[in-house]
Amino acid sequence: MKNLSQILWMPAFILLAMACGQNTPAPVAVAPLSIKMESFQYKKCVRDSLCATLDFTYPVLSGGKNAAAVQAINDSLTAFVKMMAWTEPKGDLKTTLDSAGLEMYKMLLESEVAAEYAMAYTNELRSKVVLQNTKYLSVQMDNYSFMGGAHGNYGTGLNTFDLNTGKYLSLTEIIADTNAIRPMLEKAFIEEKKEPGESPKLADLVFPEFKQLPMPMQWCVVPEGVRFIYNPYEIAAYALGQTDITLTWAQLGSLADQKKWLE
Repeated sequence: MKNLSQILWMPAFILLAMACGQNTPAPVAVAPLSIKMESFQYKKCVRDSLCATLDFTYPVLSGGKNAAAVQAINDSLTAFVKMMAWTEPKGDLKTTLDSAGLEMYKMLLESEVAAEYAMAYTNELRSKVVLQNTKYLSVQMDNYSFMGGAHGNYGTGLNTFDLNTGKYLSLTEIIADTNAIRPMLEKAFIEEKKEPGESPKLADLVFPEFKQLPMPMQWCVVPEGVRFIYNPYEIAAYALGQTDITLTWAQLGSLADQKKWLE
């Protein structure tokens, strides 16, 4: 027969356990990662349609499991937006963009006085998400600007971010051996640039200082594989334009782990 004190204490232990269970705070719900495209416009005219226009669209992240990582990604995106504004990054983003718009207007005023046929100035940024899953985020940001000269300038920024750390990924973190993809990139580059009936060599297309095709400065993971962009003036003359190359997972084979990036 059990000890009487054990029998008497047993209901008290049960009640205490129930009370502790009732006082355990419920887990805090975490808002899912959300990406909103924010817009900023500045427009000021010297006269009629002779205007300075800044028109930016850029992503802002919120929610997610790791607040520090989300903030780090937002900081990186903000830094890129400020860089595309072509002005000193003074204070918060809105202040910087206001300053960029005003500076562009002042430049337009000067050009309107100096030139007989002044043209409107513009600086545009368009952004979109090209990959989003539970672990990674890839963002494309396209910029076009004209602030005098023979032609406008344009380019694209690509980044893949780790949602767990907030860091953007280096190419060597995505592809095991970058030298192994150089022949693939060279073949794709030549194929895109050659005219019908021509068979150019790489040296015929790129700047003389490049003895082989350098790794591009812009890359990101996309559902189809890994995407690369060579912007104007990066390796070749402006007239050759931008070069957009995607090496598929099938082409990359063992050089890149598709499951790591897409599952």
